[in-house]
Amino acid sequence: MFKQNPILIVCISVCIIAIIFYVSGDESSQKIITNNDLSDNNHARTNLINKNTSTIETQWQWSHIHQRSQSTTQVKSKSLPFTPKFVYEALKAVKLDENGNVIYDHNALLSLDEALLRMQNKLDSESLAILQNIIRDGLPGKAGEQTAKIVADYYHYLEAKDEFSRTSETLADTSVHQTVNAIENDELLYSELQALREVHLGHDVTNGLFRVTDADAEYMFASMKLDFNENLSEEEKKLKRREIQERHTQRSINIINWPERYAAFQLSKQNIIGAKLNKEETQAQLTDLLNSHFNSDEQKRISHLGLDQF
Repeated sequence: MFKQNPILIVCISVCIIAIIFYVSGDESSQKIITNNDLSDNNHARTNLINKNTSTIETQWQWSHIHQRSQSTTQVKSKSLPFTPKFVYEALKAVKLDENGNVIYDHNALLSLDEALLRMQNKLDSESLAILQNIIRDGLPGKAGEQTAKIVADYYHYLEAKDEFSRTSETLADTSVHQTVNAIENDELLYSELQALREVHLGHDVTNGLFRVTDADAEYMFASMKLDFNENLSEEEKKLKRREIQERHTQRSINIINWPERYAAFQLSKQNIIGAKLNKEETQAQLTDLLNSHFNSDEQKRISHLGLDQF
C-alpha cells in the first residue's frame, strides 16, 4: 500500500491514520482502537462530545449571518464552493473552553479537514476572506476570530503540504517497508511534515490538533521497526509491544487533556493497588477513582481500556 506514495498517503495524509492495530504474536494483547475509528464508526463527531460541552454549534448565531448584509451580499455575488450552512455543519463540533476559547484537539482537526479538504483547490484569497467573514458573523467574539484564523492558517498549511508531498515523493522509499531503513526514511519525512505544521500553525496549536495523529504514527513506526528487530527474543518483543501499546494509550485518546488526566489516574490507581486492600474494596475505590477523573460520556469512549480493572 506504500508503493505509490508511501508515507504521504498513509501517515502524512491529513485524513490521518485510520488503522486498527493488533499486536501480533501476543496472546494477551488487546485491540488498539484509534480515535479515528471511533469518529468514523459513529459517523458524527458530535456523538463524541459531552452534551454539556460548549461548541461552535451551541454558540453559533444564525441571526448575525442574516443581519450582516456584507456577508450575504458577497455570497450572492460570487460563485463560492461553500455556503454558510456548509461552514456551520463542518465546524460545529469544534469545542470551546469555559472562557470561550477554541480547543485545538482532534475534533477541531477533523472539522478543519471537513471544511477545507474538498474545496481547497476552489478557494482563492477572496473566497477565503468571505469564508472567514461568515465564521466571524456566525460566531461573534474571540471564538470567531480564533476559528477564522485557524481556518486560514490550516488552508495555507494544506497548500504547503501539497507542495511538500510533490517534492518529497522522490525521497519516499518504495521498498514497501521491507527494511528498517525504509521505515526510518518515511519516519524522517513525517518529522519534516511535523516541522512544516509548526511553521504554519504554531507549536501549541500543532500539538493540540495532531496529538492523536502523531501518537498513531509513532505507534505504527515503532511496531513496524520492532517486527524487523532480530536482536530480541519473542518474549522480549512481547514486552516491547506492551510498552509501545501503553505509550500509544497515554497519548492517543481524543479526550480533553487526556495525557495529563490519564497519568494522574494511573498514579492514583497504583496507590490504591499498592494499599493491598481486599478485592471488593479495591474495586470499589477504583470505580470511584474512574468516576472522579472521567465523566460518563468519556468512560464510554475508553471502556475498551478497562482502566478500573486490576
